[in-house]
This record gives sequence, C-alpha cells and structure tokens, in this order.
Amino acid sequence: MKKLAILLLAASLLPACASASGGNYLVNRGGDLVDIVRGHVMAGKGGAVKLEVTRLLHFGLSWIDAKAWGLHNRELGIWEEKVTDWGLVMGYHNERELYAVDRVSGSYGWIFEEGGGTFFQEADPNNPLDFLTVRVTLMLFVGIDLELRFGEIFDFGAGLFQFDPAGDDGDYRDLFETP
Repeated sequence: MKKLAILLLAASLLPACASASGGNYLVNRGGDLVDIVRGHVMAGKGGAVKLEVTRLLHFGLSWIDAKAWGLHNRELGIWEEKVTDWGLVMGYHNERELYAVDRVSGSYGWIFEEGGGTFFQEADPNNPLDFLTVRVTLMLFVGIDLELRFGEIFDFGAGLFQFDPAGDDGDYRDLFETP
C-alpha cells in the first residue's frame, strides 16, 4: 500500500503552501504526525503480555506467529510476523521473520554474549528518538500491539520549525511536478 505520508498530502488541499515549500513541508509534517503511533492487530499462534517503557525497559514476554494488519513505518499493511520477546527490566524484542514488509519496529534490546559481553541493539540506529517509545502487546491467539512514540512527538514539534531530529524528512517534490 502507498505510504501514508502520500495519503496525508495536505499540500493538495493547500496548494499555496505546497508551492511555497516545494511540496515537502506539509508531506513531512504529515509523515511525522503518522510516526507518533504504530499499532496493529494480529491473529494466529501465540501469546503475549508485554510492556516496554522506552526501548530499554521491558516487562513480560511474548511468542507470536501470526498474520497482522495495521500501521507500521508510515504504511498501512497486511503482513505475517514471527516475534519473540522477553523482559524483566532488561529485555529483547526480536522480529525473527516478517513477510510482506521489511520491518515493523525492528529488533532491539539487550544482547548477552558468551564470555560476558553485553550490549544494546538499537531498533533504528539512525533515529536516537526511537528510544522514547512506550509499547504494549497483548495476545492470546488474537491480539494487539500498540506503540506511542514520544520521540516522534518531539520530532513533529521540531519539524514545525523545520528541524528534523529524527532524520526522516524526505524530498517529495517529484510528487507535485506535472509531466
């Protein structure tokens, strides 16, 4: 399905603003707005009771092998996912296998290697604001996965003044050019 940012082309409703900014400003603000919430429903094998307060603190566990429908990375879509995660303060979210999408949130969390090595794997190394995410996952054959991304609220506010701390603003001028 087309990117939600394209669906949110407020620039088509406000052509004066679109032409003044080359079509990028309103599309990028729409994309930033969509980034604030991610959520999907799922049905299949598995169960989950999990709360994450930032990407660093995890409480609960899940094992999911399901078909999912919802919002991910500025797109509405349908995909299949195999996800395992665990947490008792420290945790790990593992998107083991995805079909029909490249990523939903990405794999992230604490990695404990043999020999005592420990490090944190980031979900999106290009976006430090991703850490500021709260996530709830509940499932018993049918479930819901919701993320409220506080860092993206900050990115949206900064974007109003043309700053892009998340580094996700794109150049969409070609969408507005007529052949």
